[in-house]
Amino acid sequence: MLSEERSKDIETDALSAPAAGRLANPDVRDEFGLETLDMSMGPQHPAMHGLLRLILELDGETVVRCDPVMGYLHRSKEKISENRMYPAVIPITDRIDYMNNMAMEYGYCLAVESLMDVEIPPRADAIRALMNEFSRIMSHIPSIGFLLLELGAFTPILYAFRERERIQTIMEAVTGARMMFHYIRIGGVKADLPEGMPEEMWKYIEGLEERLEPDFVDLIAGNEIFVARTRGVGKMTQEKAVEMGLTGVPLRCTGVEFDVRKHYPYGWYKNLDFDVVTDEAGDVEASYRCRIGEVKQSIRMIKQILENLPEGEVMGDTGRRIRPDEGDGFGRVESARGEYAVHIVSDGTDTPYRVHYRTPCTVNMQLLQEIVPGHYLPDIMPIMGLIDPVSGAWDK
Repeated sequence: MLSEERSKDIETDALSAPAAGRLANPDVRDEFGLETLDMSMGPQHPAMHGLLRLILELDGETVVRCDPVMGYLHRSKEKISENRMYPAVIPITDRIDYMNNMAMEYGYCLAVESLMDVEIPPRADAIRALMNEFSRIMSHIPSIGFLLLELGAFTPILYAFRERERIQTIMEAVTGARMMFHYIRIGGVKADLPEGMPEEMWKYIEGLEERLEPDFVDLIAGNEIFVARTRGVGKMTQEKAVEMGLTGVPLRCTGVEFDVRKHYPYGWYKNLDFDVVTDEAGDVEASYRCRIGEVKQSIRMIKQILENLPEGEVMGDTGRRIRPDEGDGFGRVESARGEYAVHIVSDGTDTPYRVHYRTPCTVNMQLLQEIVPGHYLPDIMPIMGLIDPVSGAWDK
């Protein structure tokens, strides 16, 4: 039984929170004299990208206001990281963006390495970039599949998970895990590529290159439903995207050519030739084209790495116990969802004094408040596909 005081608290909270069907602004009426309504979408909505609640104000089926409410998956990853020794933080980063784990590990290790005088072996640098690009493909292709699934197309998601499953098989052979890899380490990588793995990777990449156009482009190109549901939907200007600090595909689909791998090159990316994929439309359709283009660029980079993979060790000399000098460490990488940055403050002990993760999802999610109003209720899910958020990244 709840105490009388607790019962009153719950009743007060319920009355103060927007509820589905409640009149939002009784004094505000549309051209037909009807009031707007507040509706709560999520956090258990079947189409929602993770545990997210959207408080919507509706005028009929048109969204007037959209307020995202996050925090339902908060696990205090930064605080946990500050209570672990430096190497033991890496499994925590795997759980930030669990669709693109390698980038999360990479950014953290770069931040710690910036505090230390450790030389990363060339082979380890190349393998890091190699695995990161596989991880990017493993994120982008399902994102494309999810977008099309939300529009009513079921076949592409089956193709998408077929590709993800094949890459997971490669990941398992290299790292020992299918999803939470804990592979990139401070000073290098956990282990060298297994014997015969470069040939297996090459074989898969050539197969993906052949399948990409027919399975994810030709199948959709010119489809009237796809065009109607994506062209002009979620449209934003280049100026607004820059003003809001967007990164990744949501920024590049407006025509802004910014990619950390190109403009602030790190690791083996300094040796790779690739293009930054952009579009001008700034809508959901443009974000789809950008992701297709980025998969093609990842294939291009993987081939370059495999053709020029250096020999040698895969782990630098970090000493028996990692204890960086006092100071600030910073690492930034281009994840599948945009710029991911890690700031570490060291107090000279074997545990970090402060850890901060700057995830692209946290920043990109504010876009919902700007571009959802004016659209119909069913347009929200395609717009979520433009942002492509992961709840573990915004609720870090």
